[in-house]
Amino acid sequence: MKWTLTFVFALVLSTSAFAKDLPFTQQDRFESKNDDPYFTISKIEVEPVETPSEISLVDKGYADQIGSVITIVDKLIALGKKVWPIVEAGKPVVDVNMNTPISVLPFRKEVSPDVTFYEMTNWKAPKAKSFKVVYKNGFGSKVISFVYTVIMQGGGQYEGKGSYLTGVQVIASNVSVAWGFDFNALSALINITNSGSSENPVAGASIRIDYTAKTVLKFIQSSELFYVNGNGEIFKY
Repeated sequence: MKWTLTFVFALVLSTSAFAKDLPFTQQDRFESKNDDPYFTISKIEVEPVETPSEISLVDKGYADQIGSVITIVDKLIALGKKVWPIVEAGKPVVDVNMNTPISVLPFRKEVSPDVTFYEMTNWKAPKAKSFKVVYKNGFGSKVISFVYTVIMQGGGQYEGKGSYLTGVQVIASNVSVAWGFDFNALSALINITNSGSSENPVAGASIRIDYTAKTVLKFIQSSELFYVNGNGEIFKY
C-alpha cells in the first residue's frame, strides 16, 4: 500500500513542561582570557513543546526517498541516510535531499526494498514529538535556542505481520543564535533492533542528536538519544 500524505500536525505533549540540565562538554580554545562569562555556557535546558505549526511532511512516495542501505540486522534492513544535518551555521537545514527519512523494513534476500515497501499495508498516521533547547551563558542570558522535532510513521505490516518503520527523521525550527556563537546540529542512526519475535517483528531505531556551539574561546558539545519503534512510540532517554 503506497501512502501519499501531506499533513501539518500540532502535537501537544504533557502540559507540565520540564527543564533540566543536560550533560555537556565544554573545552577551552585558549589557556588565557577564557573566563569571559558571555562565552561560557553555564546551563543547557530542554523542555517538551507543542510541535510548530509550520512543520509539515510530504511523503512523495517511497521510491523518491529510499536512500541507500545503512545496515541489516535480525531480518531487518535500514535504509535512508545514516547521518544528516539539521542545523548548519545557525540555520535549519531544509534541503529534502539531505534529509532522506529512515525506514526499517523486513529484509528479503534478492528482493528490492522498494518492492517490499509497496507490498506493505496498515501504515499508521505519522507521529511527532518536539523539544526546545536553550543555551544560557554565564550572565544567565539566552544565547542559543532551537526546536527539534522527531517524526516517525509505524505500524507497517508485511503479509499481515510485524510493525515496521518509515519516515523517521529529525527537523529543526525556530533557531536563534546570538552574536559570537556558531551553532550546528546533526542527527544519526545509531542502531536498529527487533523488540518483537522472528515471526512478528517490531522494528526499532535509536537516533542520536548532537549539538555543537563554538566561540572564539569555547567549544561546547552535547547530545541526546531517542528510540522509536513500529508500535508508534517515541522515547527520549
